[in-house]
Amino acid sequence: MFDVIIIGAGPSGMMCAIRASQNGKKVLLLERNTEIGKKMRLTGGGRCNITNLKDVKQFINSLPVKNGRFLYSALNQFDSQDIYHYFEQLGVPLKIEKDDKVFPQSNQSLDFILALKKQLDLYHVIVKCDTEVTNIEFLPDYKRVQTTKDEYIAPNVVIATGGKSYPHTGSTGFGYDIAKKLNHTLIDLFPTESPLISHDPLIHSKELQGLSFSDVTLSLVDEEQRVIKSHTSDLIITHFGLSGPAALKLSQFVYHYLKDHRKASIQIDFLPEFSLEDLIQLIKKKRNNEPQKNLKTIIKDLLPNRLLDYLFKTQGISEQLKMADISNKLINQITNFIKKFTIKVHEVKPLQAAFVTGGGISLKEINPKTMESKLIPGLYFIGEVLDLHGYTGGYNMTIALTTGHSAGMSIK
Repeated sequence: MFDVIIIGAGPSGMMCAIRASQNGKKVLLLERNTEIGKKMRLTGGGRCNITNLKDVKQFINSLPVKNGRFLYSALNQFDSQDIYHYFEQLGVPLKIEKDDKVFPQSNQSLDFILALKKQLDLYHVIVKCDTEVTNIEFLPDYKRVQTTKDEYIAPNVVIATGGKSYPHTGSTGFGYDIAKKLNHTLIDLFPTESPLISHDPLIHSKELQGLSFSDVTLSLVDEEQRVIKSHTSDLIITHFGLSGPAALKLSQFVYHYLKDHRKASIQIDFLPEFSLEDLIQLIKKKRNNEPQKNLKTIIKDLLPNRLLDYLFKTQGISEQLKMADISNKLINQITNFIKKFTIKVHEVKPLQAAFVTGGGISLKEINPKTMESKLIPGLYFIGEVLDLHGYTGGYNMTIALTTGHSAGMSIK
């Protein structure tokens, strides 16, 4: 008999267990993997971006979802600054990188897991790994949790099983199955932070495969070339399409667009620091000031060599062309290539390849202050299983930790 049984020893489950045990609760933490924090080890390329130091309002406004206001109560209890200080107090030295991202100074996600494990031990949380939950029986006064090894009872059960991305880490969708069984509404799942697949001739040709770019703007545009959504970040052109942070951030919008269209047009602005008109005027000024120089020599600092070669090849430009001989029409061609480079995208890699699961258990059925189900007293949902997600950059880890904290503090 326990006060609370938590299913899933990811960041939300571990934080919930620690807070509940600090409040004097007898806690059982069940994990189907042979170790705790398996997915956490892999995040951020093994570095684990533990949080993002934006204030509460900025944090919520930075989420790609419309229901981010759900987090106000949780973040007011335990926000990104609190997360930062929490891990520093546990002896994990931290550093702040670009865009307010927080990482361990060691660049090892294991530091966070070991720190949380010490807290689990310190507060006498019973942790059982390699234990898969097979069924939960909801009785009037308590819940019976059946596993592959034994069965346990408690008045409170917390579902912290994650989404359906990274399935090899144990994210099987079990939490969704439980929610549906208990008549909770499940918002359709979809991949977010997932690479984009293209059958564009450019991708098949492999001419630009492996090229990477820093701080380019990627835009999803409709048939009238109107921008639906843009992101500025790093980009990689791969053998299958587009990857890197800019493509991953755009992926959920591409996914929803492709539900109604056979393909999506993605525009790349390789030089977002210049407006189109400013770039045109820059080249015209170079034409006036350095008429005898080759065009390729003048613009070689603007683009990587392979992309520059591709520009000259596809636009039919001679490498010996002098600045004095370029027309305004050619300048427009060049600047449109640089500012509105277009690739067709046909698919988003599925949930199994996504970093984050979109959709999940409807927030309308969850108490935002406690994470308790409004339908089943004593049942809590935290972390990625909820219909709540952010971009990469510490947002999803923050959501996991803050919802875990709220549930752990509120369990009676």
